[in-house]
Amino acid sequence: MKFQDQLSRTIELQSFPPKKIVSVVPSQTELLSDFGLDEEVIGITKFCVHPEHWFRNKVRIGGTKKLNISLIKELKPDLIIANKEENLQAEVELLAKEFPVWISDISNLNDAYEMIEKLGELTGKTEESAKLLTQIKLNFEKEFLYDRQTEMSSRNAHRNNTPVRADHQTRRDAGTKLA
Repeated sequence: MKFQDQLSRTIELQSFPPKKIVSVVPSQTELLSDFGLDEEVIGITKFCVHPEHWFRNKVRIGGTKKLNISLIKELKPDLIIANKEENLQAEVELLAKEFPVWISDISNLNDAYEMIEKLGELTGKTEESAKLLTQIKLNFEKEFLYDRQTEMSSRNAHRNNTPVRADHQTRRDAGTKLA
């Protein structure tokens, strides 16, 4: 099955969904966990500390910029997840000679949404990725509305010479994990 990564490269998976995944991108390792790919992810970097049980139990294949190429080759992955900025081009190209390497390239929010969607497709977890995207987008909308309401309240209070009470409650991150 063929897929296109965020650099517009085409990769071909010999088995779908992939059963042996190596992730060399910490944030995307956590996303793979959110998708429920506990058994499929077999290798992660030493910087992939979330989820903690993966960090303790998965094979660590070096750092993001100094991959243990021979160990990755021994694992014989069906798929390697990399990132244009996070990983060294020479190492990624070397691995791509033997394995399908899907590369993300994220420079804005829409790229992040696209990455989540494409990784869902690539791993056979489209339902999980769709749920996560919906939740993230809803949280961003709520955050935007909260900020707008706070801004409007502040402006109105200033016009009426009413003291503005600061809300020190910590707001949650816009992203969320699947239940």
